[in-house]
Amino acid sequence: MAFEIERCNSLLRADEIKGFFQRNDRSTFPALFERAYPPAMAAGGSSWIARDAQGVVVGHLAAFPRLFRSAVGTARAALLVDLLVEERHRDFWSAVALCRRAVSDLCSAGAFDFAFTDPTPPAQLALKAAGFAQSAAFERFVTPVHALYNRLFQIAARTEPLLAERVDRGDQARVSDALRAVPPGSYFRAERSLELYATRLGGEAIADWEWLVLRPQRDPRAPDAALAVTSRQAGGATLSIVDLVWDERRVPVASVLQAIIEVAGQEGCNKLSISTLANGSFVRALRSRGFIRRADTLPLFVVRTSCAELPPVSDWFLTYFDGSGW
Repeated sequence: MAFEIERCNSLLRADEIKGFFQRNDRSTFPALFERAYPPAMAAGGSSWIARDAQGVVVGHLAAFPRLFRSAVGTARAALLVDLLVEERHRDFWSAVALCRRAVSDLCSAGAFDFAFTDPTPPAQLALKAAGFAQSAAFERFVTPVHALYNRLFQIAARTEPLLAERVDRGDQARVSDALRAVPPGSYFRAERSLELYATRLGGEAIADWEWLVLRPQRDPRAPDAALAVTSRQAGGATLSIVDLVWDERRVPVASVLQAIIEVAGQEGCNKLSISTLANGSFVRALRSRGFIRRADTLPLFVVRTSCAELPPVSDWFLTYFDGSGW
């Protein structure tokens, strides 16, 4: 290993970091950087960059702050993203050094309770060597949008009807109202905001997306009860739930899923999918609505960086939106 590692505010090394990714065939990274890094740094995030003997950047890893909430408490998390080492330094120990330094700094700074990420196979061993452990896995669940099939599960789940409304992308006031109407529930999950959505939606990974707002049919004047981000896939045949928040006090999640299934059918889709933690309690709701586990999987790696107690992973709710893929 022939490099030095520096922790920094990413914005102060913006040109070097963007140039490093461009040299390594990541041509879309500068646009991602401009969209996602400024708010992350303003919230307390940072980058770790590795320099060779000539001072050239040859490695990078970043941490983006996330505030996790449930009805009983909060925790501060760091989502690790954009781990990359230049090919001539790309060996096991180089990646380990970056990951270990990041974990050490996060622990000593005391600003975060845990760090998490969903690594690709090449990064998993390096993260394990840095103290991470696999806590769960993201898996994709799919249900066919078929009238008879969905009707059978609807009866069994005793869902209540909800009104569904597509909201224009530019209607930030309406989306903000929906977010305010949905308080933290029993699930342990990352807090949502318009600013956080702006860093992810519209990028390369979530290019085609729409808002969907839901509220009880029995009282159309009631506050919004759920907000979903959906995206069309497979040529429009599959509607994917990219993200989902709902008010557990007022609407059961089975009813929310039923309403989105109905929207998928009205919009001509034949499948509805969602990626979430495979061992979470939310999966029971998916199964009650006829969702079937598919083969797609991506591990969730977690390391604690403080002595704070975290809820069991079965109480967590994460979606594709929470992952480190951009």
